[in-house]
Amino acid sequence: MKSMTEFFNSLRHFFLNDLSMNGTEECTVWWCDKSGTLLTLEIIAIILCIIGGLGNIITVLAICFSSLRNNINCILIGSLSFAGFLYCGLILPLQAVIFHRHSNAVPQEFCSAAGGIRYTLVGVILVHLGIIALYRYLNVVHLAQYQNLSQKRPLMITIAIGWILPLFFTAPPSFRIWGGFTFVPAILACTFEKGIDQSNRIVTVTCGFIVPCIFIIFCYARIGCVAYGSSKRVSQWHGNVSQTRALRLSAMMLCIFGVYFLGTFPYFIVNVYDRTFSKPIHHLWTTVLGWILYCTNPIVYTVMDLNFRTAYRRFLLGDCEKSPLRRGPTATYV
Repeated sequence: MKSMTEFFNSLRHFFLNDLSMNGTEECTVWWCDKSGTLLTLEIIAIILCIIGGLGNIITVLAICFSSLRNNINCILIGSLSFAGFLYCGLILPLQAVIFHRHSNAVPQEFCSAAGGIRYTLVGVILVHLGIIALYRYLNVVHLAQYQNLSQKRPLMITIAIGWILPLFFTAPPSFRIWGGFTFVPAILACTFEKGIDQSNRIVTVTCGFIVPCIFIIFCYARIGCVAYGSSKRVSQWHGNVSQTRALRLSAMMLCIFGVYFLGTFPYFIVNVYDRTFSKPIHHLWTTVLGWILYCTNPIVYTVMDLNFRTAYRRFLLGDCEKSPLRRGPTATYV
């Protein structure tokens, strides 16, 4: 109870009290005399919050209010998009507030919560990409196992794992049980604290980024090998419409992973090689790059899939199906 009281008091103090630099404090951070830069970053965060939040929640609603809700791949995309919506709707506004207040004093409780939510949602997104890669792999390579995992109960368990698993890595530092999050004025962000046990950071980066990326790359590489082998059997290939569509969906999800990887890998490299934050500008541009690419998933769906274009158009025009949340007796296995 005491910790919760301290947390809410820190939130009230952060949002209501003046934490910005004043005349009695000596400003030694690089951004102290660059109010224009901070204003630009604030505007970018607000714009991306609106675009990313709307794009991802429209994707979720378009799936719910169309026949896409009966498609296994689209159900997983909907869960992924909801995680993207939460990231854009929670993390980016908090970051915009930090840019706006020009503050190098952020309450520890606030930073622990913000850092925990941020890295949890990043983990949820990556785990979902791994789950989608696994389902695409099974759909193309092991259809029987894919159909078994696509039943309602295994699917719900899989989605639940996608949301719960990252908490095993982010909850301990959020409560300062194993590692911790702290505010770093040089990059104006809450990140892993350097002055305490770094094992949590190492485990989180390894198990939460490197291992999933290797697994996802393996899945799509295996799909590519199957597609290459099938393309040599031209007559059989043209007759298998279901496999052709499965490969097209796999290509779209590979593109989504590519977008995520391009947005996350530079940030990962910068944080590995600049642990002292001696080059804050690189931390900032890689962070903003990640924000931008988190917002582009709906664009990829629109460009690469006709069914999503149709679902978006019908939802925005108000032409929704009746009983939108009632799932059919069986899901579409593509």
